[in-house]
Amino acid sequence: MLSLEDYQLILENIDGLVVVDKGAKIVYMNEKLAKSVKADPKKIIGKHIKDVIPTTKVHLAVETRKPSIADWYVLENHTIISTRYPIYNNEGQFFGVVEYDVFDNYHLLKNFLKKVESLNSELDYFKNELKRLQSSKYSINNIIGESASIKKLKDEIRQAAATNSTVLITGETGCGKELVAHAIHDLSNRNHGNFVRLNCSAIPSELFESELFGYESGAFTSAKKGGKIGKFQLANSGTLFLDEVNQMPYSLQPKILRALQEKEIDKIGGKHSLSIDIRIISAANEDLRTLIKEGKFREDLFYRLNVIHIRVPPLRERKEDIPKIAESYIIHLNQFLNRNVESISEEVLVMFMNYQWPGNIRELQNMIERAMNRIDWHERTLSLEHFDNLSNRADDRINLVDIDIENPLEEIKKKAEREAIVQVLNMCKGNKTKAAKHLKIPRPLLYQKMNRLGIDK
Repeated sequence: MLSLEDYQLILENIDGLVVVDKGAKIVYMNEKLAKSVKADPKKIIGKHIKDVIPTTKVHLAVETRKPSIADWYVLENHTIISTRYPIYNNEGQFFGVVEYDVFDNYHLLKNFLKKVESLNSELDYFKNELKRLQSSKYSINNIIGESASIKKLKDEIRQAAATNSTVLITGETGCGKELVAHAIHDLSNRNHGNFVRLNCSAIPSELFESELFGYESGAFTSAKKGGKIGKFQLANSGTLFLDEVNQMPYSLQPKILRALQEKEIDKIGGKHSLSIDIRIISAANEDLRTLIKEGKFREDLFYRLNVIHIRVPPLRERKEDIPKIAESYIIHLNQFLNRNVESISEEVLVMFMNYQWPGNIRELQNMIERAMNRIDWHERTLSLEHFDNLSNRADDRINLVDIDIENPLEEIKKKAEREAIVQVLNMCKGNKTKAAKHLKIPRPLLYQKMNRLGIDK
């Protein structure tokens, strides 16, 4: 139990403590404050506060009977930050005002403000990180390329992002369908919400419903205590991306259709429907119309999903983008693998241009990563020796029967280089400047190669 002396000691250690009555006359001032204003704490009792501290604002709190948090006044050339509260007795009658200093030194205030600013910066950082983690992982800037097909793709992404309609993204495996979904979400007015992904081929059919819709506690024998939130709820106000939607169980498709039509879901074991506000983006690597004919996909669900259709072109349809894609991935892998690669040899690029890339960008990335694991840390250029059997993967238009048996590799390179240049010239409609730019070589060198390889364009 604290004694009267203990309470007095506590009061004396509060900076700038003063109590005034309802007439703004001093009832109590601790010795710490009295000393700073050069007054005797016993002799000033009953005096008006402004007679002792002319710059004070305590009397204003007496007049307004309202608290004043972290207000300032000047005392002995020091800026004081103080807080004032009105005091009421047990009957609710106004008694007076108590004031104490929050900062009695401006330098302390400056240091405090610096800390607050630092905390705000950290808070902003973590807010942005949280938003980044919850939101889309990629943006439209992560789609590398300047080909006509990629420019068209980016235009379609921007158009899709401007609406809330469902989007169906189609394309071969490894061509970047998920990247397109992220870009749409990032550009849309839903980018403040979560981007939630569900790979329909990775979920066992018996768990699919609980993954999408969630369940209530006790809904079934193995249900977790407290239940589970499904992907639909997690994506509320955001975007739900259904990857490989062609693998969705047929038995569950009516429930997906109802969620799209009615904008509500039913959790397993739930008693009431839950309203949802989400956008569905789906991706398929098979023709859904074929699956409809085979009785594996509902036609009505297809029309619900296919309001906006975006086709992602395979890599073989935009080979002119390969140098930039490779360069971008090399920069990424240099940090990840602790390498210092600066370029890819011309021979490798020629092989790249003549390969058909059945695995698309994913295969290209895999091939480059394998090569960078084979290169020594001091080497700067990826060459043919770093690629396993790359020449064996080259376009089958290179006929090995016609190759000079004395120097087969040089002949392969020569044929591949010729076909690559012809292909790029055709793509650029004979424009040598554009062709040289796509091949990343000077225009005079292009003319030399055309003469050497017998290309007449």
